Amino acid sequence: MSILPVVYQILMLFIIAAIGLLLRVRGVFTDPVIKGVNTTVLMVTWPAMMLMTTQREFSMEVFEGFMIVLGGSIVVLSLACALAYVLLRGRVEDRLRPVLCMLAAMPNAGYIGLPIVEAVYGDAATVYLAAYIVGFNIVLWTIGVSLFTGFHFGSLKGMLNPGFICAVLGTILFLLSIRLPTPILSAVNQLGALNTPLSMLLLGARMDALRPRQLLNARLWIVTVVKLLAMPLIVLFAARALGVSGMPLGILVLCSAMPAASAGQMLAEKYDAHVNTAATGISISTLSCIATIPLMLLLLG
Repeated sequence: MSILPVVYQILMLFIIAAIGLLLRVRGVFTDPVIKGVNTTVLMVTWPAMMLMTTQREFSMEVFEGFMIVLGGSIVVLSLACALAYVLLRGRVEDRLRPVLCMLAAMPNAGYIGLPIVEAVYGDAATVYLAAYIVGFNIVLWTIGVSLFTGFHFGSLKGMLNPGFICAVLGTILFLLSIRLPTPILSAVNQLGALNTPLSMLLLGARMDALRPRQLLNARLWIVTVVKLLAMPLIVLFAARALGVSGMPLGILVLCSAMPAASAGQMLAEKYDAHVNTAATGISISTLSCIATIPLMLLLLG
């Protein structure tokens, strides 16, 4: 497995993020602009990407891999959230605990994961990535919300967002071998292709708030090591022990190796729980992944 194309993709993402930071510093990305672009990503380009990645030819082999990744993502992310929550009990204040759990357990599989997965496995792997993202959303809006609000079933209403709805719709279309009409599919592909660039511009713009002293937070470095190294290694060995191989194995490990999801900051803002810590942790995790993702690829072979 060649590491160089992946390194190029990671560097490309950081170049786009750097442009976003520059636009923020120069006053182009004002708060209203950032809010508008963020809404565009959530309401338009992210849903389009979910439809785009699931427009693939159906086969039993792909279906089996799809279900392995879907089930595996739900199990892995649920266990990671629960384990982090238990291990942090009594060690940090209650309002900080869910933020650290999100930083340690929930990966940015969509925005950053797509170009990395395509660089490693090609276009055919995106349907498996879609399966992972469906699982991610299920865990995020049930267990993830419960980390902040207390352990009950969570807010299922949170699932009723365009991204998750299009992920489910795309999955149904894939299972039924239904192809979108060419004009619609072309529009979906064009909009979906905007998702990663816009998301990285936003990520770079938000790094403007990062201060050097915030990088000295030992807790954030610990959860970053857990997120980028411990979690994918555990997934790699556990999945291999269970007989998972090929592309489904690679997707599960690669997605687990992605940096912390921006959804953690979103929930921290919603429930007023250490927003700055969440933002700093996501920045540290994202900056660190340039070294850890190639390492995971080497271990995958």
